[in-house]
Amino acid sequence: TTAAKGMDPADMVMLAYGGNGPAFAAIQAQDLGIDQVLVPRASPTFSALGTLVAHPAIDEERSCSARADALDLDRLRGLWADLAADAAAQFAESGFAADAVQARWRVAMRYAGQNWALTFDLHEGRGLDDLGFVDETLSARAIAAFNARHLAEYGHVREGEVPEITGVRLTAQAETPMPPAGGGFTAPVVEPAPHGHRRANLGDGFADVAIHKGPDLIPGARVTGPAIIEEVFTTIAVYPGWQARVDDVGDYLLVRQS
Repeated sequence: TTAAKGMDPADMVMLAYGGNGPAFAAIQAQDLGIDQVLVPRASPTFSALGTLVAHPAIDEERSCSARADALDLDRLRGLWADLAADAAAQFAESGFAADAVQARWRVAMRYAGQNWALTFDLHEGRGLDDLGFVDETLSARAIAAFNARHLAEYGHVREGEVPEITGVRLTAQAETPMPPAGGGFTAPVVEPAPHGHRRANLGDGFADVAIHKGPDLIPGARVTGPAIIEEVFTTIAVYPGWQARVDDVGDYLLVRQS
């Protein structure tokens, strides 16, 4: 994906999660030129955590084929209204009021002959009855937005060619309380003594490697590789040339040393 979009992985931070990811993340990051890896303390249950904190959402689409400069606004308005009514009913069953829903009114478009359409937002607002954006300016706005999106995605546009709409979409999510998020490194730096040593190969052959118990590491702890941090349900490998730092909320940041 990064190569297709012309993005340099070296500008990014790698996120390692799952039980297996933290064991290999740093060495994979190094191969990609990435200098930092974030390992959440909840790494082994990261997917479950995401399910618990995710906003309930409904994302549905209706087919609608037409040239973008010859749109039937009444038809589009009716399709979006149907989507909104379905979403409102589903949210109501779950105890969420329609006026507490954040809605993104979207459209799928492509140039004639393309296999895949690009989907993007035309309007965003609170509630499910805001269809005032469906007016005589919609065609021009949709074409301009599509060309900009196509240029960003593929690096070119087809000058003078009118794209076509293939569908309208509504993405709506209920607003729910989110757990507080923290971070940063304000705690004093400490270099804890290892819990023990054992033979392991972290890239430079088998040698005695320092073993740290993750639950014993407090904010500010700094572990210099080669070392292994044993969490309850995962293992974090701190490869040679890397350090693991524990932030204020107990997450790990692996940093490659220059």
